[in-house]
Amino acid sequence: MKSSRIGRLLFVGLLVMVGLVPAPPAGSTGSTLASSSAPSSTAAALTWKTYRRVLDDGRAYFVRGPSCSTRAAAGCSDQLAKDRGLVFFLHGAGGAEDGDTARSWLQGLNGFGPDTIFVYALSKDGTLRWDAGFCCTEEPVDDVGYVLDVLDDIGKTWAINPDRIGATGLSNGGMLSLRLACERPDVFPVVAALAATYVGPCDTAKVKIGQWHGAADPRVPLDGGTVTLLGQEREIPSVASLAARMKGGSTFMLRVIPRREHSMTWKDFRHSTTWLLDTMRH
Repeated sequence: MKSSRIGRLLFVGLLVMVGLVPAPPAGSTGSTLASSSAPSSTAAALTWKTYRRVLDDGRAYFVRGPSCSTRAAAGCSDQLAKDRGLVFFLHGAGGAEDGDTARSWLQGLNGFGPDTIFVYALSKDGTLRWDAGFCCTEEPVDDVGYVLDVLDDIGKTWAINPDRIGATGLSNGGMLSLRLACERPDVFPVVAALAATYVGPCDTAKVKIGQWHGAADPRVPLDGGTVTLLGQEREIPSVASLAARMKGGSTFMLRVIPRREHSMTWKDFRHSTTWLLDTMRH
């Protein structure tokens, strides 16, 4: 991977505040950005490719899904018709949205779930921020509706298992992941959030939420407190307090990383994504 690409992936965070993120391993307009070899258990004609697709309203996204290079190959059409899980990845505020960055993340995440479709979402008008309800766009943006539109669009090409849909994200992206679980648990019953928090209710249905958080995070404090968001001071609750706002019977898992500030390593993304995929299957 070239150093310039690593540099673009290294810095994302909350608003203008920057969090350290590792570069994942490299691996509708419907434009193809990259492909990789098929798993050994499937026909050689089945490959996984990264596409950039555009919705009717002009918003776009990147998706990594299976494709048949030769549809006549034995078993390839059957593999394309197979129901698969799907996971949205939501970058932190300020995260890069170019094709090389999206391809690298999608290939890296796909390595944790080789038969799962992964989506790299893109912000409205290139603001590089998400509307998590209490943060972090200048004006309200229907990012929940956008994610649902992307899901519908992907369903036109691949068969998606409705019981295996999840979301994960960092910082502002983690906040939107939590909002998806709390506001649309019928679609996103399982999410994983890193260096994030959520202030709203989460009690309309049972959900499973996993969070990874630095014990010394000064930007989204583990214990909550007063923070500056969009130039305004706001009070945010402790990360663990979300458990008390969830519907009875829900699952809440919090992993606190000692001495960690507002940053995550690739190892943390591996753990959180693996937890998400395993939880989606049960």
